[in-house]
This record gives sequence, structure tokens and C-alpha cells, in this order.
Amino acid sequence: MLLSELAKLATRIDETPSMYGFSPVSWLIEIDQQGRPIGTSLMTPMVEESRKGKKRGKKIIVPHIGRTVGIQPKLLADTGEYVLGAARSTSKPERVAECHRQFKDLVANCFSATQEPAVEAILKFLESWDPVQQRSQFAPNLQLSSEFDASEVVTFRVHFSDAPALIPAENKANLEKVQQFWAAYTSGETVSDSRERPMGWCLVTGTYGPLEQRLPFFIKGLPNGQPSGTALVSANSVAFESFGLANSLTSPISRPAAEGFAKALNALIASENDSLRIGDSVYVWWVQQGAEAVDLKILGKPRDPLNSKRIQNLLKSPMTAQEISEKTSAALAQRFFAIALTANNARAVIRSWIDVTIESVNHNLKIWFQGQKIDSLYEEDREFFGLYELAACAYREPKKDMLSRTPTALFLAAIEGRPLPADLLDRLLRRIRVEGGSITHTRAALLKLILTLEGKINMNEPQNAMESLTRNPQFQDEQLGDRLAYHAGRLLAQVDRIQYAALGKVNAPIADRYYGSMSISPCYLLGKIIGKAQANLSKLRKEKPGWHNQFQEELEEILSKIPDRDLPNLPSRLSMQQQAIFAIGYYHQQAHNRQQIRDRAANFS
Repeated sequence: MLLSELAKLATRIDETPSMYGFSPVSWLIEIDQQGRPIGTSLMTPMVEESRKGKKRGKKIIVPHIGRTVGIQPKLLADTGEYVLGAARSTSKPERVAECHRQFKDLVANCFSATQEPAVEAILKFLESWDPVQQRSQFAPNLQLSSEFDASEVVTFRVHFSDAPALIPAENKANLEKVQQFWAAYTSGETVSDSRERPMGWCLVTGTYGPLEQRLPFFIKGLPNGQPSGTALVSANSVAFESFGLANSLTSPISRPAAEGFAKALNALIASENDSLRIGDSVYVWWVQQGAEAVDLKILGKPRDPLNSKRIQNLLKSPMTAQEISEKTSAALAQRFFAIALTANNARAVIRSWIDVTIESVNHNLKIWFQGQKIDSLYEEDREFFGLYELAACAYREPKKDMLSRTPTALFLAAIEGRPLPADLLDRLLRRIRVEGGSITHTRAALLKLILTLEGKINMNEPQNAMESLTRNPQFQDEQLGDRLAYHAGRLLAQVDRIQYAALGKVNAPIADRYYGSMSISPCYLLGKIIGKAQANLSKLRKEKPGWHNQFQEELEEILSKIPDRDLPNLPSRLSMQQQAIFAIGYYHQQAHNRQQIRDRAANFS
């Protein structure tokens, strides 16, 4: 179904001729209509700069064919080994000679079928070319450029006396007969292609016909994939074969379908508006024909000014009641598709894929951004976090350690509204404990988001949205000890604050020493940390009575939420959800205390 939708997408966005694709062409051979080289140099370089500033061949759309180790020439534009018979230092001379011979035969067949003058000019050049001497009989003094590499792609530009010059291989030349010849040749319809083509039912289109032994186009642009591209379907070992079917025949696909979904996928990956890269994963998306586009770039860079505005509009309301009434049920059911991709050496890996309605995507995105809203410890205007930030905060060294499944799980959760995996919460809680209760704004946002997607926090009730300190929180499907865990977290943060007020900076603050144990089993440590708070309050009563009164009052407010009669309800060991609630309580109290400090400083200034 997914490949079928991609093949349909290709019919909407891809206008290239059949079996044409982008190729970096580095050299042009300028010839006239008689096949004679023009100018003082045999070859003209075609170079453009990449994004990284490196020089490379100019990418143009020319005839394409997928090949591995076998000899298969491409029409009119190919490497120097095929076009000129020029061998690289590592090439076998006899193989290079065979490549050149087959390239020359292909051009001859093309001319025989099309009678195209531009192809005739190229054929005349090839007939005059001596692959051993690397000279043209028409211009024996012209030599190959000293910078020429036989692995680079070479093609021809034909100059006419009564018409503009053109590159016959390029799709812009609009040589329909040549394009039709190439389509027929690669499909096996011509006599020239003597390969036995297997027949069967295509899994993508459901039609009976020739099947591809190897898919003609690779998927390009995947991180950690081969520069030449990765195969979506491949079985190159007996262990992967099924019922004696090898290569791509394990999943029988026709050439039009294989070409269609590969071109569509490559176009999506190359598009900045339809793809997102996080770590070694690439996420692409598209919508059904005629549907309103969905912009998921807001998931990657939510603080970009334009994206921030889009999020605010989304949170206000994806649609008003009037707009909903005006939309037809068909419009609300328009479909949205997305794929998560990675590469494993020469193969593309589809991590997951999504087929949902656009309405549900907008609804889930609204929950996604509402779910991560939480007060900051500092004066900063960050409200939302990108997928990479959320995924990275659970790792010590995200560039080295982060698993590709983590950002993928976040991406799927944002679109489908599904709960995040339990191992992410476990990893995040362990990271916080190891770092002595270090809960950054990003970690707090992720904790709240996890609880929101699990349905623990009800976003429909603003008083229980848990964006800031909540003195009487209400949790959905409340379990024994949920609220006690929240206030136990608050208590630890407050006791730590009292210690700092009494003793200043110390080597081992209470939070550093007890966060790990208390976040798991608070019932065993409540008495101990309350005793430490009382000791520090005694010191404050003598030295800073104003602070003593304030902290004593706040401590009593928290302790009133943990009455002795409820302590038997506090589990001896908190569940992971309750540990997350404990962490949010701890973070909320910290944010509240720091805001008090900022307010006090503002009043004095």
C-alpha cells in the first residue's frame, strides 16, 4: 500500500521521461553534425559547486539504468570507460573494451530505431574513435584533458549549422523518439535486449507482466548510506532468498512501479519542505492528491519564528466550529502519509510508516505541543522543543549513543498521538538519577509529554495541565501514591532550598545525595530529609528569621499534602510513571523557588 501511494505520488510530481534520472555529468564532447570534434580541446568540463563547496559534475537528467557488477551501458551518457573505452588504473582492459563496444552498439541501435540526426552525429564520432590510442580520426591532435577521470560521466553536445546546439542525452533536448527507444529498451520490449525477463504479478500495481530482477533506481540521500544510493528491495545471499527467488524477485515489482516509488521517495528526501533529518534517520511525508499540505518542519525547529507562529495558530484551534461544519466528511478524511527511513550500508530500512487522516494529524500535533509546555527554571522564552532536543536529553553523549529508534518514536508519537515507549522513560529517569536530579527544561518537557501521551495528565482541564506548580494535582486514572509522589518531589526540592539558604553552596547538597533513592522509594527517606530541614531551619531562625518564617510556612504547606494517614498508601517502590511525577514535582518546586528569588531581586532593584 505504501509503495503504491508513492507510485501515485510520482505521477503528480515527477515529469522526467521513463528511465531518466539525475546524473553528475563532468565532461562534454563538442561535435558537429558529422561527428567531428569542435574547438581546440576535445572535452569541455561541466562543473558545479556542492553545498560543501566541493566541485563536482553538473547534475542533469539523462538516461538511467540500475547496474551492479555486470556490463550495462547507458544511452548517450556514461562513464569514460563506456563512452571512450578509457581505462582506470584498476580496470581490466578487456572489460573496458567490452563496455565501450556495448555502448557503441546501443547508440547504433538507437539511431537505427529513431533516425535522429543528433544520435547519428554521436555514432559517427564513436566510429571514428580509436579507444586504444584515445584519438579521433577526425582530429588526431586533440587529446583527453589531463584532469579527466575515466570514472566520470561523459556525454556529447551536437552543434548544427541550422539549429541551436543540444545535448541529446538530456531530457531538455525533448528527443521523444530517443526517450521512447530508451523506455522500450530498458523494459525488454526491443530485440536488442536479449535478457530473459521474469514474468509475474506486481505487488505494487497488482498487474501481470515483466518483473525487475533488480530495482532500476536506488534511494539516495540517506545518512550512512552509500553515496551511489541504497536498495529498497534486495536479496544478495541465499539466506535471504525465498522459494528460489533471488535479488528483487523476492518481492516481485514491475519496472514502472519500481521507478515510480523510487523517484517519488528521492524527491521527498531531497525536498527541504517534505523531509526532516534527525541523527541517522530521515522522515518524509506527503498528502493525498488535492489535500491541504501539512508542514511538519515545526517538529524539527519549533523556535524558528515562522514555525513558532504556526504552532501558536495550531494551539489556538486547528479549525473553528464553523470551519468544521463547512468541510465535507471527505475533506476531513483526506489522508496523510509519512515514512521513517535509515540506511544499513547498501540497503534502505523503513523503520515505520504512517497512514492517517490530516484531521487526526493536526489534532495530535496540538496535543504534542501542549503536552511539552512547562515553566522554565530560568527567564527564557523557550516553550517548545524540537525532536532532536527531546531525544538527546535522555543521553549522556547523544551524538555517540543515541539510538535511531528514539527520534523515530518521538516522530510517530507526534503524528499519531501514540504513547512513547517505556524504555525512553526508563532511560530518561536513569539519566536524571545518575546526574543527581539534574532536570533541565527539556527533560521536564519530555517527562510531561510522556505523561500526557499516556493519558496521565488531562490537557482538557487547565487547572491540571501541570504547566507550573500545582498544589492539588489531579491525575487521570489516579493510582495509589500518584499525588504523594508529586509532593514528595516538591519536598526534596524545598529541603534542598532550605539547606542552600542556611549553609550556602556545599559539596554534597541534599538533592545530589538523596534524589536517586528518594525518587524510587521516598517512604524510607521522608523522615530523614525532614530532620535535615529542621536542623537547617534552626540555623536560619537564629541568623535569618525572615527567611526561616517563609521556608517554615512553605515546608508546612508541602507536608500538609503528605499526611501521616496517607503514608501507608505510598508504595514502597514507585512505578516509572510515579517516578516521572516525582521528578515533575521536584522540577515545579525548583522553578517556583527560583521565580521567588527573581521576584525578590526585582522588588529590591
